[in-house]
Amino acid sequence: MSLDTPAAPPAPPSPKGRATRAAFEDAARRLIAERGFLRITVQDIAAAAGKSTAAFYRYFDNKEHLLAALADGFSHEVLLHSPDAPDGSPAFFDRAARAYWDAYKEHLGVLVGVFQLAMVDEEFAERWRRSRQIGVRIIEKTVRQAQDDGHAAGLDPALTASAIAAMFEHFCFVWLAQGGDGPGTAITDDRAVATLAALWRRGLYGEDRP
Repeated sequence: MSLDTPAAPPAPPSPKGRATRAAFEDAARRLIAERGFLRITVQDIAAAAGKSTAAFYRYFDNKEHLLAALADGFSHEVLLHSPDAPDGSPAFFDRAARAYWDAYKEHLGVLVGVFQLAMVDEEFAERWRRSRQIGVRIIEKTVRQAQDDGHAAGLDPALTASAIAAMFEHFCFVWLAQGGDGPGTAITDDRAVATLAALWRRGLYGEDRP
């Protein structure tokens, strides 16, 4: 996935090819959510899709290649629903935080699989780091915008962006994948988004602005 030109994963040219690839992707999403990425095989994915393993290999080199395509789909969706340029307004931070939360929730099983594989496969981990940099650079723009507005003095934009991105990633993982901070804890989508947006914005501007 290009760092400068994030795009949806390429689709096969024919309707039949697109439908077949989508069947493999849908089957993989279901199986990853049910069993975890490391516990499924290409044979499992093909069987769940109602296709042959030979057909699988016409679209993907291996199951890691399929997971990477699904992860690219998550990054594309975040960018698709994020506002274009930071302006320091509460609306910008709210929209950007919602785009990330909603996409994470939609692609939850895939992202858990991404983290599982990244822990044991350095090549995949490097690919995910490159993909992650797309979001980090978006956040970095908000840091620089805040500094242009006279706030966030002394913060390193790139390092600050990395820290904010890590907060988003782990917050979403804890509340969406692990069920929160223990029995009896719960959070609504609106509360989660408001919390992420407020922490991001107040971390840069110090207090709410009109």
